[in-house]
Amino acid sequence: MATPQPAPGPLLHFCAGLRELKFASGAPSLGDLRRRMPSRPGASTLSELFAGKIRRAPRWELVREVVGACLEHARAGGIDVPEELGALTAWRSRHEELVRSLDGPTEQRPAGGLPGMLRMAPGNRPPRLGELGDEDLGVARRLPGTSGGYLARAHTDEEMRSMLALGGPPYPQVVAYGEDGAGKSRTAVQALRAVFPERTPVLIPRDGASLAGLASAEDPRGRDGGPAIVWMDDLTIADFERMPPHLLHRLSEWAVLAGTLSTRRCREIVESGDPVARAALREVNLVHLPLEFDDAERAAAAWYFEGGTVPRSFADALDAATPRELLLRLNIARSSEPVGACVVQAAVDCRRAGLRRGLTRPELLRLLPAYLDALGAAAATAARAEEGLRWAQEPAAGGRALLRPAPEAAGGHRWRAAEELVEAADTGPVPRFLWRELIDLATPEECLHIGYEADRRDAQVYAAAAFAKAVEDRDHRAYALLGLGRARSALGSRAAAEEALHGAADEGDAAVRGEALVRLGDLRQKHDDFVGAEEAWRAAAATGDEFHAPMAWHQLGLMRVRKQYDLSEETESFFLEAAAGGHPELAPRSWAMVATLRDSRGDVRGALEACDRAAEWDNPRVRELLRELLPALRERLAEYTVGRAPGGSEGDAEALVERAGRLRALGDVPGALAAFRDAAQCEDPGSRARALFGAARLLVAEGQTDEACEVFEEVARCGGAHAEEALFELGVLLDERGDRSGARGAWSQVMRTGTTPTVARAALNLGLLERRAGRDEAATAAFERAARAQDAHVRAKAALNLALLGADHGLDDDVVDDWYRVAVDSADPEFMPSAALALGGRLAGRGQVAEAKRLIERAVGTGDPELAVRGPLVLGMIQERADDVEGAAALYRQVIGSGHPEHSVCAHVYLGRLSLRTGRRDAARWHLRAAFDAGHPEHSPEAGMLLARMHLSDGERDEAAVLLRRLIETGRPDVVREADGLLEAAVRPAP
Repeated sequence: MATPQPAPGPLLHFCAGLRELKFASGAPSLGDLRRRMPSRPGASTLSELFAGKIRRAPRWELVREVVGACLEHARAGGIDVPEELGALTAWRSRHEELVRSLDGPTEQRPAGGLPGMLRMAPGNRPPRLGELGDEDLGVARRLPGTSGGYLARAHTDEEMRSMLALGGPPYPQVVAYGEDGAGKSRTAVQALRAVFPERTPVLIPRDGASLAGLASAEDPRGRDGGPAIVWMDDLTIADFERMPPHLLHRLSEWAVLAGTLSTRRCREIVESGDPVARAALREVNLVHLPLEFDDAERAAAAWYFEGGTVPRSFADALDAATPRELLLRLNIARSSEPVGACVVQAAVDCRRAGLRRGLTRPELLRLLPAYLDALGAAAATAARAEEGLRWAQEPAAGGRALLRPAPEAAGGHRWRAAEELVEAADTGPVPRFLWRELIDLATPEECLHIGYEADRRDAQVYAAAAFAKAVEDRDHRAYALLGLGRARSALGSRAAAEEALHGAADEGDAAVRGEALVRLGDLRQKHDDFVGAEEAWRAAAATGDEFHAPMAWHQLGLMRVRKQYDLSEETESFFLEAAAGGHPELAPRSWAMVATLRDSRGDVRGALEACDRAAEWDNPRVRELLRELLPALRERLAEYTVGRAPGGSEGDAEALVERAGRLRALGDVPGALAAFRDAAQCEDPGSRARALFGAARLLVAEGQTDEACEVFEEVARCGGAHAEEALFELGVLLDERGDRSGARGAWSQVMRTGTTPTVARAALNLGLLERRAGRDEAATAAFERAARAQDAHVRAKAALNLALLGADHGLDDDVVDDWYRVAVDSADPEFMPSAALALGGRLAGRGQVAEAKRLIERAVGTGDPELAVRGPLVLGMIQERADDVEGAAALYRQVIGSGHPEHSVCAHVYLGRLSLRTGRRDAARWHLRAAFDAGHPEHSPEAGMLLARMHLSDGERDEAAVLLRRLIETGRPDVVREADGLLEAAVRPAP
């Protein structure tokens, strides 16, 4: 196989420009770009383009899509891309220049020697990748926990490895960048180990100067064939200043460059005036590593790391502590070390009460007496107080203290409680004595956050006090006045609340002004000041704020209706204004009110139109209202239509049918019905049937099903082409109305007419009807006839039902499997994936794992978003049955990462059970708590019950009792029965 030739210089420069655009656009991943590109190019195509691993000019269409995708990503992130980078016309010119310049000669690599400033292995040679440990390559510490290994990050791992895997020459140059603690070195090293064999030479230059010398050296690879790795961990600005593009091009002829760069240094290079450093940065492919874990990564952390803390980032993972141990240390110290315990509790409560900064020594000592008094402990001497402070700062669980230094500020050293301890100890109300002391010692700016926290905890007296002090802060005065108005209103102080809300409206921006005026209107309406309320709401609407202006119009309309019984068109106009705001909650509610008002004025058509607009939002509360309102509206509309005089009878029947179609398109339903009826007066049976069929379909659309049934029966009596279809539609209507006998008769009559597609559809519907009626033998006969249909959709649905019936009746596994295979082989996009998933599950249960996996992967490969989540869930269960614990856990984490409202919760439960089975009790607690908190009607109670049993087995009776009472509140009989029994055990006094 011929060795690829290096890309000419113009190509490399062109690709470097694309990399610069990608970076300036917010460094989107390759997956982000592909989703925004109409042609959906392969990942390898984009990898090669950005890496400069191309030997000819890319298609202009591809370049245009790449530029467009980068700009779209930038707009979504609020990033302004420089005009010289983002203009399509400029890129078109660059592309044309590239095409013209590719006839020039390629650069030649100068010879040189290997520099001496490298880390060498015994024998004066570069070390091999397999000879180096992670710590040799800059990975500072191993992750804590049972594995101590690598935590996979699917998106960044895929991008990093796909870049490094590109062949050459030229070989890729890939740098991982991100915040400190994001795991850059760890991720890059794992990518190198995944892509390159252990024998690969690793060259570790001392700095950018050594790298520059290395670029001119002789090829150090020997006879191994593959590229060498040049590893540059924690690159500096000085390194980039010594790496001009031409040296990087020479290096790429025989080596892969891999390294890491901090976000801070990356920003400094971008903002610096050094042209060499910026040009070098443009040459390398940058892969961004987010600091925060996503849901799937947090699930992996819960699986692998010991202790109760589930870290949110690599930085947290490296410094994880166990909150249960910290909380235990605090609680048992209340008797043995009361002063230290009170100091820590004061720091914990200050955070809970909304003070974000650390506390100074005088502040901690000021709060100490009240906590000692509440604990019933003696007052502390100055020496004893100092001892308590020292105890609080001693290392505890995981080498971490309960009280830790906070960032210094004016005023000296400060301390704050451990974050994980604050979260674990956040139960019960904040002590009342603390609110008073805290508001007194806090600054006005700090009191704003304290006020918000007091409001959240329903401590309105202290919320009002905190906001009153926060008003002194000029920068946040409007927000403080708004909070003060809310708190005083909740306390019943109308005059004081109005004064504060007026102040917020006068001083705040549009959003604050809008909220203040809406609340002012609410307050005045509460006290029957309707004129004042309307004045406030109209002023709120005039702010134009995207939420509060529609809210003001809606409130104004509700007051007119409920308090003043005004159902006029002016009141309707208020709701129309509210609906125009497009808020997902207010808009459908406002349209529903418009429908009610129009109905009250006798405008039935207008009411139905408003109902349609309300239904577009699919709001659950509004949906219930429409279920009550719509039937009555449609019934009255039908009354207006019945008895309308037929339209003109001019022309022949065909012309009248065409006229009916035009009238229907214009929305004149009565006129269209009249035209159809006139056309049905003709003598020709075919034309009569066609006209009657059109009228019946129109009646169905208008909800006039009784009359539609009668007309379909007339069509059937006409015979001919429309009779069969009319009987089918008649069966559908009768089935929807619960007339099983009538529907059975209509579809059976269709099935006696032959083997047309309509016959197959009738057989399918008849089978579904008979199955619902419990007549499984008749259903099977109907489905078997439908399963012989040419239509893949009908055949697949019939076969799937036959498989389900067969399984219910205990038919031979081979028979049931064969029906599933009929559905799978149909390739119907709706039913094939479900059949493949079901058949895969059956085969897996019988140990036929290979075929089961193929079927499930085929179902997932259809692109169905539901199956893309359900499939891995089933595969995880298969892996778990096969005792592939790690494989099952990885698949469950994949489902958790999807965020699916049902299946991700189910995956939390499954992974919680698996964690419990494999001795990972802390991980089990975290997963089961996540599933319980999700509030899913089926999976959350199951998770809660498991978690309650864990609490009981661990002796945590109070925690179990709290959880069981919440389960009893669900009202589900099965849950209540089990929870009642466990609660009795939880509250029973210990022997």
